[in-house]
Amino acid sequence: MDAMDIKILGYWGGYPSAGGATAGYLIDTGEGQILLDCGSGVMSRLAQYTSVDRLDGVILSHLHYDHMADIGILQYAAVNAIRNGRMKKKLFLYAPDEPANILNTLHGDHTEIRRIDPSRVIRLAGADIEFVSVSHTVPCYAVKVTYRDKVLVYSGDTSYCDALVELARGADIFLCEATICEGSVHTTGAGHMNASQAGMIADQANVKRLVLVHLPGDGDLEYMRQSASEIFSGPVELPDTSVLYSI
Repeated sequence: MDAMDIKILGYWGGYPSAGGATAGYLIDTGEGQILLDCGSGVMSRLAQYTSVDRLDGVILSHLHYDHMADIGILQYAAVNAIRNGRMKKKLFLYAPDEPANILNTLHGDHTEIRRIDPSRVIRLAGADIEFVSVSHTVPCYAVKVTYRDKVLVYSGDTSYCDALVELARGADIFLCEATICEGSVHTTGAGHMNASQAGMIADQANVKRLVLVHLPGDGDLEYMRQSASEIFSGPVELPDTSVLYSI
């Protein structure tokens, strides 16, 4: 397989709507699998498609609970898989090193933690992974996954920043946060964007496809999609957990 498959496991910001999940994205290159963020409700969704012993690694864009709430549950699964011989190595976890008090809770015999270094490209599941620091309330990284000639870029949580435009340039699919919505009381807006700003970055970066993520549970999602479409002329989509996104 020359393509990447992406399964959106969760896309709500802060906390999920009923039956939903916050940030979590399963990437399958055919050579392996990567879990990108592991928020609330993600573990039960992940179990529908794979198991912890099949993951080449987990990347946490930042250490806020809507992006990592289920990582402890995934570690429980790793403990079980190691104990029963299904998993021969520790769970590889890539994360920022701050806030240190939160990162320290993730250490254990079941997990090898690797600090994200934006100056280095790492390789997982046959893909090259690049990171760029973005503008959030704690250290946070946008992530670029390149497999052969296919590119996925994930914004993490951020306000508008030029570094994200450069990282996303020419991406086949751009998963971009759009937390702020007119009429919504979901967020104060610090460290986040609205859908128009997501569309602006998609337009400036000339991406092929924009999917809005990290959405407010009380937002008018169709209004948000239309707002992004007024700026970005390419396809703008709302996330769909029933769809397999292939690039």
